[in-house]
Amino acid sequence: MSGGLRRWLDNALVPGVRILLRALAPLVERASANAGGEADAALRALAPLVERASANAGGEADAALRALLRELLVSSLPPASRNLIPSLARRDAPVRNTWTYQNEVMQWDLAPDDRVLDVGSGGWPFTRATHLADKYPDRTSHRFEAIVRDQRPFYEVDLEKLPFADRAYDFVFCSHVLEHMDNPGAAMRELMRVGRRGYVEVPTRLSDVMFNFTRLANHHRWHGLVVGATVVLIEWNDWERRDLGNDFFDALQSDYANAFQDFFERNRDLFFASCHWNGVFDFIIIDKHGRVIDSSAGKVAG
Repeated sequence: MSGGLRRWLDNALVPGVRILLRALAPLVERASANAGGEADAALRALAPLVERASANAGGEADAALRALLRELLVSSLPPASRNLIPSLARRDAPVRNTWTYQNEVMQWDLAPDDRVLDVGSGGWPFTRATHLADKYPDRTSHRFEAIVRDQRPFYEVDLEKLPFADRAYDFVFCSHVLEHMDNPGAAMRELMRVGRRGYVEVPTRLSDVMFNFTRLANHHRWHGLVVGATVVLIEWNDWERRDLGNDFFDALQSDYANAFQDFFERNRDLFFASCHWNGVFDFIIIDKHGRVIDSSAGKVAG
């Protein structure tokens, strides 16, 4: 089909669809209150338009169709519920995941000759790292993707007892690892022993709940927060481990722009707690019974 003919059809189609949608609007509005009959027929008539509007064919006509369909749906809802209707527009790019945000957005004060260790590098190693380390080179419940190994030196290690000399690295990067540990206090002491400074990031309670990590066995043992410069890890209780559904996870991963994606991107710090440290940092470990079992001030007996 020539470009001129396509534009002519688009220009003719959109006004016609606008008339059709406005004619169907009363029927669609009644459909929410009265299933069956004329309303069902109207909704069936809309199906081809929804299919076309959802397709990623591009062009002004497709965007106009999506806008018209959304306007029709939104106008049939009370004002307080109108934000429930997504934009029906495809995203130009997916929401940045943790690795993309850390490596493409965050700024790092690292010199070209710094020795940088990524502990728990897994399937998404830190691009600024000069050395990689992980406990699980093979399959594990703690990681969904295969481990990535490249030209950089790789070490199979136990983070609770690292095989490196004191201050062996100028910077130690440890992202989304501590929540998996049996003894995160020992792990954090090791980070401070082998590194001069570094970065720690852990998922918050909000993150694990909304993204349904609570359902996964042998995965996250702790959720975290950072208060001032103190990393706090709290053990998940047994009764909290349940399947909460993937509605928010699916919304975040959707190819279509939606309000939850906007919320996440505006409030990333509510989902992931982080700490840039220099020399040392403080930490507190609280078990599922509410007891402080370890801290940077010293391990608590019993």
